[in-house]
Amino acid sequence: MTRLAILVAIGLGLGLAPAAWADEAPHHDHDHGRVGASIADLIAIARQMNPDLQVAALEAEAAAARIEGAGSLADPKVQFLVMDWPSNNYIPNNPLSGTTKKIYLSQELPFWGKRDLKREIATAGARKAALLRVQVENDLVARIKIAYADYHSAHLVGDLARDLRARLETVVRLAAARYAQGLGKQQDVTRAEVEKSTLEAEIVRTDSERAKARVSINRLLGRELSGALVEAPAERPIPPAGALDLAALTERAAQANPDILIQQATIEGSDKSVDLAEKGWYPDFEVSVGAVKSQGDWSGYEAMVTATVPIRWGLHQSEIGEAKAMAGAARSKREAATQDVADALAEASIGLDSARQVETLLRDNQLPEAEIGFQAAAKGYELGRAEFLDVLTAEQQLWRSNADLIKIRFEQQIRLAEIEKLIGGEL
Repeated sequence: MTRLAILVAIGLGLGLAPAAWADEAPHHDHDHGRVGASIADLIAIARQMNPDLQVAALEAEAAAARIEGAGSLADPKVQFLVMDWPSNNYIPNNPLSGTTKKIYLSQELPFWGKRDLKREIATAGARKAALLRVQVENDLVARIKIAYADYHSAHLVGDLARDLRARLETVVRLAAARYAQGLGKQQDVTRAEVEKSTLEAEIVRTDSERAKARVSINRLLGRELSGALVEAPAERPIPPAGALDLAALTERAAQANPDILIQQATIEGSDKSVDLAEKGWYPDFEVSVGAVKSQGDWSGYEAMVTATVPIRWGLHQSEIGEAKAMAGAARSKREAATQDVADALAEASIGLDSARQVETLLRDNQLPEAEIGFQAAAKGYELGRAEFLDVLTAEQQLWRSNADLIKIRFEQQIRLAEIEKLIGGEL
């Protein structure tokens, strides 16, 4: 019986491992030199290498470059005229003699205020493009956080399955020893082997999930898909409940959410477009000055002012109507975006609070009870007071409790990423 007691003691000692893994991942020396020690490292790499973010940054730069040109005057025009050109039987004579020549320099001048409005429209467009880049970055950061949490959870579940497999190997040896001494059944050994095979399949599945999460992270970072990541990632801390006041979060989202700010920039540009369309009723001008050369001598100068006549009622009314409709649509989109963000924020906040409560119940109640149940079943089996099936049942309950704890922590990470995406920054 001494050998059996030693085996049971080993099994009970290993049975404490899942709860420890659920709280903290151990350090691995072979992680040295790999990226992903923290989520901040991954985000910093993504900001430099992600192709979608680079495209958005270049588009924002292009929109900013358009501001200077939007308020500039058009290029001046040079006009050369030859007048009084004689002909002989419809064939022009030599224009170098006996003709009047004129050369003009002309410049288009929009009505006062139109250039400023065009520059302001371009400025609003540049602001929108910059916010679109922020939106791409905000979405990218949220996706990295979720992928990182997925990678971390797969790591914990995989290690939990490996630890449980080691404990089952100990239980198999314990059952075999009891059977050899006529104290157990052959079915006990068989059941333990079946359970161990089930765990082998779970390990393969979690390794696959972990590999897919690593590929997702590398794709978001713009790295090679096979790039190495830290094997034991650190779990992001969940902020205390006091930092998650829904009213404060909603106010912050209204000030910093990229979707809302983009619609605000669109409204600003649309309002300026309405003003510009209404100025279409005012004429634009073209001023020309020129010199006159007649009979081989420069004989004088000429000046001319040309003005457009804005009498096309349908044209200008349609431009004004279109601009006002676009401005109204932008305001409606901003209101809808504000409401959508507030609803999503409330849902994510409630989900995070609920997951936090479930974690407390699992960690403080269900998991300790499952641990006690496993130890009691193993001790009872050792003393012949319990069946081997009771040990397996208790072991599976311990597995489910630890797996549920890891799952609920993963859900909290997702909710946290959603909240930070909605408020446009870190908590």
